[in-house]
Amino acid sequence: MSKVQCDKGKAGEREAAALIRDLTGWDVRRRVRQHDGDSDLVGVPGWSVEIKRYRSASQADVARWWVQAAAQAGELLPVLLYRLDRADWRAVWPLGPLLTGQTAETWQAFKWTVGSAPAAWAAVARELVAADPAATEQRG
Repeated sequence: MSKVQCDKGKAGEREAAALIRDLTGWDVRRRVRQHDGDSDLVGVPGWSVEIKRYRSASQADVARWWVQAAAQAGELLPVLLYRLDRADWRAVWPLGPLLTGQTAETWQAFKWTVGSAPAAWAAVARELVAADPAATEQRG
């Protein structure tokens, strides 16, 4: 990865952290030392956040990013935030946890995701934390 690409990724992570902070009030920040399988951001209770910042992307790219986000989430819920050049941020998150009795295998499939503005995801994430803070902390 070139330095320009690396810098663009770091800037995207900082931008996304600020957006989530504004939407939720949580102390969200970029994870400085990242290893394979780590969430890109810290401070999002119960969620593993994957950030992507690209010039352009196809639906297949987004589906591939989702597979990565779901695989690295572990016990946390995955959320993918991505922004293409000259476009707004988008969030991809699992519908399964909102449906009674759904398993991780269900929500890991891309076809069971919701694509939305980050504000919609943040509203759901805040509600899940408010409804059961202990369960959210156990996942995180």
